[in-house]
Order: sequence, then C-alpha cells, then structure tokens
Amino acid sequence: MQPTRRRFLALMAMLAAFPARAAGGVAVVDWALLETTLALGVVPVAAAELRQYARVVGEPAVPEGVVDIGLRGNPNLELLSTLAPDLVVISNFYEYRRPGFERIAEVLSLPVYLAGEPCLPLLRQSTQALGRRLDRVDAANALLAAFDAAIATLREARRPGGRPAIAVNLGDRRHVRLFGDDTLFGGVLTAAGYRNAFSDTRYSMTAPVGLEALAREAEAELFVVGPLPPGGKAALAGNALWQALPQVAAGRVRLLPPLDHFGGLPTATRFAALLAGGAPER
Repeated sequence: MQPTRRRFLALMAMLAAFPARAAGGVAVVDWALLETTLALGVVPVAAAELRQYARVVGEPAVPEGVVDIGLRGNPNLELLSTLAPDLVVISNFYEYRRPGFERIAEVLSLPVYLAGEPCLPLLRQSTQALGRRLDRVDAANALLAAFDAAIATLREARRPGGRPAIAVNLGDRRHVRLFGDDTLFGGVLTAAGYRNAFSDTRYSMTAPVGLEALAREAEAELFVVGPLPPGGKAALAGNALWQALPQVAAGRVRLLPPLDHFGGLPTATRFAALLAGGAPER
C-alpha cells in the first residue's frame, strides 16, 4: 500500500532530525543483541526503543546518531528501509516480523531465550554467531572470557558452596517474579555455585507469586533485581509482609539496579559483578 501524504511528510521530518549517512551497516531490534553488538565494538545504524533501552539496560550506552526505529514489536519499516542497512539482527522473539525485515535486508535471527531451556548457553552461542557475522570474533571471545572471569570472581568473593539463593523482581507490594534456571539471572546463580531455590520456575513477566513463597527458603540469600515498585526502599520499609520475610530480618537481601530480564551476555556479566561487590543490603 502506498504511503499517504501525511505519513510521507512525517517520515521526511523524522529523517531530517538525523545527520546524513551512507547506506549500509547493521540494524538491531532485540535489546540483548543490541547490547552485545555494542559490546563487540560495532555501532549500529539503527535500533529500537532507545529511550527505554537507556532506562532499563543502560550499559553499553548507545552512541548519539543511532536512529531509533520505534517499538521492538512494531518497528517503523519505512524508516528502516530508507536507512538501507545491509543486515537486520533480530532474536527469536521477533521471528513473526521476519518477512517485513527480509524485504529490506539480510536477516540474522539468533535465540536469546527459550522457556524451559538454560539461557546462558544460548547467549554464548548467539554472541559467538554475532561475532562471526560482524567480523568481531576476537571481541566475541573477549566477551565470553569477561563473563567467565566475572563468574569466577563472584564464586571467590561470595563462596556460595551450594547455599540457596533467590533472584526476584518485585511486581508490587505483595508479589514477586522468580528467576528460574531458564533465565539469565537464575543461570548466573547456578554457574557461580549457588543452589537456585526456585530453579524449576518457568519465567514469565506476567506470572508473579506471593511474597510469602520466599519464606519457604528462609536461609536463602535474596537478590532483588530492579526496578523497585513505586516508592522504592521507603515503600519496602513500610511493607509489613516484606519486613516479615526471614531473609529481610537476617539482612540477607541485596537491592540491585534495573537490569534487562531478557538481557545478553553483557547484562549477565554485570549481574555477576554486582553480586560479587558489597555486602547484603536490608
């Protein structure tokens, strides 16, 4: 279908906001692969939801000049076509959009998360595959080595020795989301030598459990992945159910900054480094 005059003018106005650039380069839709691309030393010509990426992922930062092509689930294909990239990188989450991308450029689709399957082996394989395709094999190997080093540092710093641990995100005052072994955070706990107290949980952004479930593993260390609910630490201090948890009473809680729940190997490395540094925070 031909674009309307209004859509055409809107597209031209959007393009005018960006400096002129030669055609080519890589466009990245999935955030896990975006952070990996940046960590490999490649600056894409375009990526999706960059303002939200800055809030949720943050590191590696996206340089100025990268064009925001809109929502990950519904990118602006007209804008992307005008940029004429050589390659569009997607994950398995966006396979349903593949036909539209293939009309613009070659598509590289790499898995980052499959429910019920360990996440870290997928991320390692996808990092290596992306490194090969972008001619950054040495950089990809360096990312894998950095992750392994972060796990070794965590193991040495915390000496888990099979102790139980729980990684959660707080949904609201009464519910949490649990990160089982099919998640990035659960995988890091297991790789470091913790026993993931909720290893069998299949992760979903929409499947929270009650706070009281955490009390069943009273001796576990509790790692809370941000963002916190509205009110932050003050809200937790006034939450009687939270304060009654044995992990909170014993001071075995760490509050962590926002991290992408479906992040890539750089996020996994950052998570391990955060766990290794500092003492538990009530």
